[in-house]
Formats: sequence, C-alpha cells, structure tokens
Amino acid sequence: MSYRDLYLTPAPRVTSIKEGKPPIVEILGVPFDATSTYRLGSKFGPEALRESFLNIEIFSSRLNVDLEELSVEDLGNMSQMGDAAQMTDALGKVVLEISEGEQTPAVLGGEHTLSYATFKAAPKDAALIVFDAHLDLRDEFAGLRFSHTTWLRRFIEERGAKNVIHIGSRAAAKDEVTYLNEVGVATIPTRTILATQRAEMLLADLLKDFNRVYVSLDLDILDPAYAPGVGNPEAAGISTAQLLEFLYILEGKEILGFDIVELCPAYDTGAAAAAASKCLLELTCLAHLGKTKK
Repeated sequence: MSYRDLYLTPAPRVTSIKEGKPPIVEILGVPFDATSTYRLGSKFGPEALRESFLNIEIFSSRLNVDLEELSVEDLGNMSQMGDAAQMTDALGKVVLEISEGEQTPAVLGGEHTLSYATFKAAPKDAALIVFDAHLDLRDEFAGLRFSHTTWLRRFIEERGAKNVIHIGSRAAAKDEVTYLNEVGVATIPTRTILATQRAEMLLADLLKDFNRVYVSLDLDILDPAYAPGVGNPEAAGISTAQLLEFLYILEGKEILGFDIVELCPAYDTGAAAAAASKCLLELTCLAHLGKTKK
C-alpha cells in the first residue's frame, strides 16, 4: 500500500487527464488548521480553492500555456488529523512519494504548518521560497513550539537557512527579526517591494545560482483589499499583480513543488480564492515549462 492510499481520501475535483500526457502536477488538499492563532477555517481552503479554479480560464496568456491541452491530477485530500506532528509526518511521506515518482506536488492548505513537511521533502540543493506577510520564526507561541507561527524556525534549525528566501514580510515580533539576522535568511520585505520598481528582479538575483525551486505561498502576503479571506490578515501588503510578477520570475526554473496556504473561505468575498486559483494556474504552467526545459 502506498502512502497516498493510506493518507488521502478519494475526493478529486480538478483532475483532467489527456491521453499520452502525464500530469504536470498532482494536487492534494490538506484540511488542517489545528494550530491557527486567529481565524479558524483554513481547513476548508482546499475545497474553496478548487471551486474557484474550476471557474476561471486556464490559458496563461503571459506564459502561453493552455492547461486545457495538458494533464492535471487531483489526488483528493489528506485525511483529517488534529495533531500537527502527525499531519506533517504523513504529508511529508505523501509529498516525497509523489516527488520520487517524478511528479510535482501541488499542496492546497490548510494552515502554514504544512510547509514544514513539504520543505523537508525538497532536495537540499533547491531554493525554498516563502511568500508570507509573517516570518513564522517564533520559538514558541501560545505554549506551542510547533505551529503555523514557528514552522520555519523549526525547519531552519534542522536544515539551515542557506537556501531559504523570504518575500513579503511586514509583521514580526522583535525576537523573530533578531533570529532572522542571526541565521542570515535572504529577505525581500514588503517595504522594499513597495519602494522598488520591478522589485521582482531582486528575486531573480537571489535565484541566479539555483535551477530548482520549491514555493510556499501564504495568501496573507497580499493586502487584505486583495485577499480578505486569510487566517491572519495584515494591512499594507502587495497587490495580486505584484505577486504574480514575482512568480513569473520563476519561468525556466524547475518547479519541484508548491503549496498555497491560509485561505479562509468564511471570511472571504471570493477575492482571496480568486487570487489563489490564479496562482495555482500560473504555478502549474511554470511547472510545465520547467519540465519541458529539462
């Protein structure tokens, strides 16, 4: 029995298989929000994101890729779990199994804790890009040392900060900033993005020595005007258009996998889900281009 058989529930929604064309990505949802510290409900994010994705056009005019001509497979959702360590252990096994099968995992959250598992499944020579309004570098919060506020610190303690690139931060505790500087995480904070023309080129420079990347996208990188339905909204963020420009910088890179997290449908007008589905489209197209270049 594979880990997918063991841990996933059969509820695919986005599957579209074209004969003779293997899937560009294998989508899986993670309905987990047990460590959320403000708004609960991101466990309903995977289904809301799927629903939105099924109602947008899936031709990327920017990348000239038409997903209607390609294959995408939806594996369904992870079984619901209440313990973060149990969830990340199970998810890590599933993601690694997908990757070892030469497929690209596309993980729909759920809260950001799940990225601890997806990052650990990535090879050590890959750039690990985090789009997030928060640093998630606390040592503990609310008595928890492993949660959506601490996951990146736990990851760095185990794997180091050398390959981590953090984009979009604008909210942090003082000790997080101190730790960030101590370990040397490469960062492009929101204030730099807003003050710099073509700020996405800063990411291009950071990626010049990397051919392979893994992307973790917390939707709260967006200003609440563009994404009101997230777990921890933070004012003074970037626009959806600015975020997409950063994603397009990844064209030509091998996308090893990605996750999109912290969508909270109960607080959404549909805007956050629309932004998330657009990012799912473009990241999938980027993954296709990266595979064709290999």
